[in-house]
Amino acid sequence: MWTWQHVITTIFGGILFPLAIGLAWGKLAEEWKSAGGLLAGFFIVGTVWLVNHGIGLIFEPQMSGHLPGPWSDQALTAFWGLFVADLFAGKKINWAAILAGILGGLLGGLLLYATV
Repeated sequence: MWTWQHVITTIFGGILFPLAIGLAWGKLAEEWKSAGGLLAGFFIVGTVWLVNHGIGLIFEPQMSGHLPGPWSDQALTAFWGLFVADLFAGKKINWAAILAGILGGLLGGLLLYATV
């Protein structure tokens, strides 16, 4: 059952991930090339995952047994947060990359569903 506390903490947890990616990932990759991208992957994704799922900042009824199946909340928040930020910044959207990401997500979801 969703409460106002769940709504507020879930919104904050959803904003936290694309914000951390936008602020730090590019700088780490720019400074340390591939090693910086790898470090960003470990530290940004890992830290935000622990905050959102370990502490329970994001409410997930799917994981508590109320609704069946897995949920990819961080992938969705990363996409929409960075996509909207690029729109506001006036950047040109690479539709081929978006289509490839959607197809990859669908394939990954189907493979995950097949293993559950």
